[in-house]
Amino acid sequence: MNMITARRVPTVSVIVPNWNCAPWLAEAMGSLLRQSSPPEQIIIIDDGSSDNSVAWLTAFAEQYPQVTLLSGERDGVSAARMKGLAAATGDFVYFMDADDFVSSELFADFRRVQARHTEIDLFCFGAKMFYDVPVAQRHYQTIHQRHVYGLLPGGSASLRSLMQYQSAHRVVWSSIISRRLIDQLGLRFLPIQNHEDAPFMFALYMLARGIYCTSQSYYYKRFMFSSLSQSTRDFSWVKNYFIARNSSEQFLRDQQLPLDEALLDNYYQTVMHGCLTQIRKNHMVIPAEWQPQVNQLVSKVLRNSARLKLLWYCPPIYLGLQACRTQLGRYSTRR
Repeated sequence: MNMITARRVPTVSVIVPNWNCAPWLAEAMGSLLRQSSPPEQIIIIDDGSSDNSVAWLTAFAEQYPQVTLLSGERDGVSAARMKGLAAATGDFVYFMDADDFVSSELFADFRRVQARHTEIDLFCFGAKMFYDVPVAQRHYQTIHQRHVYGLLPGGSASLRSLMQYQSAHRVVWSSIISRRLIDQLGLRFLPIQNHEDAPFMFALYMLARGIYCTSQSYYYKRFMFSSLSQSTRDFSWVKNYFIARNSSEQFLRDQQLPLDEALLDNYYQTVMHGCLTQIRKNHMVIPAEWQPQVNQLVSKVLRNSARLKLLWYCPPIYLGLQACRTQLGRYSTRR
């Protein structure tokens, strides 16, 4: 007689930091409740909200036993995520933003893939972006797509392959993550407001047993001009890049892996370009202690980008050309 051992379905904890997201909580939490294969645990960390988030979340947590609400003073998204991680009991964790929502098949599809590939530490997927307008007026645009599909081993070779096809996304909401690997590596989110996901994801890509990428888009990202990550106009946006980059370099040293500058340049390329753009467009004042690092960054980036060279040395011409391009685009659309 053949004995069939039932396979254990992995448990999932969803971690959701919240700061003044009351208008969007119903849509975000509703998307988690409507999962065809629901997560075992939903942990919401209120980070000192001043709107009516806490009242809404308190009532929500009282209604659903799988929901845990943690509240505290304003301490930033990284600290909120770490509080949630400390309370999480799932085999896998998923970090979601409180003003976004997810497809109802996210965790069901993850579990189907994990049943076939039990070694995976990362389940990676794409997203769709929409502006913060009523549902009937929304148009969803694909972003953060994965153009490499299937199972890959972790490591620099796979990371290079993902980067080659614009598929090595640096945001945590684009992956369901093994708790085992987070604990093994002792990973923590840096206490910064921008780029805090990047070194976290870099470490996971490098040392995952298995990375599974799908072409599906499960995450729906709300775009708001008031977002902290979008509205920062001081030097902290640039400084936080250097902090994140240094963290990735230290991770390689700690793991006794080669300090591969080309790999790091490729991984952080979009952020590096963004630093120069932010400095010029927002007329940022560079503190004297950061000037040497900014000079090195400028030299490195401008060697390979004629567009950014024009922006850096002739910002009025660059911005004028950008304005003309925008107007031409509007004209051609009307035609």
